[in-house]
Amino acid sequence: MSIPNFFTLLRIVLIPLFGWLWWTGQYVEALGLYILAGLTDMLDGFLARYLDQRTRLGALLDPAADKLMLLISFLVASAVGAVPWWLAALVIGRDIFFSAGAAALSWYWRRRRGTLLEWPPSRLGKYSTFLLLSTIALALLGRAARIPALYPWVGGLALLATGLTAISTLQYVGRTAAMLGRELLGGVGWRETPTPQAQSQRRTP
Repeated sequence: MSIPNFFTLLRIVLIPLFGWLWWTGQYVEALGLYILAGLTDMLDGFLARYLDQRTRLGALLDPAADKLMLLISFLVASAVGAVPWWLAALVIGRDIFFSAGAAALSWYWRRRRGTLLEWPPSRLGKYSTFLLLSTIALALLGRAARIPALYPWVGGLALLATGLTAISTLQYVGRTAAMLGRELLGGVGWRETPTPQAQSQRRTP
């Protein structure tokens, strides 16, 4: 196992423990694990680039860990009243929509073209995820440090994150529609990687 993948797996293991600590009111410990998980997220990406250890497994595990963190964070935050329920529903619904759409399009692309469809993240999507995770961090910090004055800031950050999440979702839908339009017109959509079967067929005379 590569070093970056080890840190990604460590983050995945820490996330449920973080959720349980927050759910049971152990705010300081939960905040510590949240920070540790964030550090492992930065570390695995840095090490993958620095050590040139980018792998297909890592490309799958890293976004899965990010989605798990958002899912657990907003489920618990909504349950304990740290963020409004509608924001949790928006975040979780968006990720379900993205995952289902990506799976359906990848299946279609593989059957039609014999290639794997790659999904480069958009800049807006990255900003949206950063704001959502910052909302959770601020909400948790307010409870861990017992600073009620932070609560209104959580609400403001949540509204900003909501707007950016909605915009990034519309961008995703627009990019997908444009890609499908190019496919119907015989063009090329996002980046494609030939499957092993397709590569062997191309090498066969």
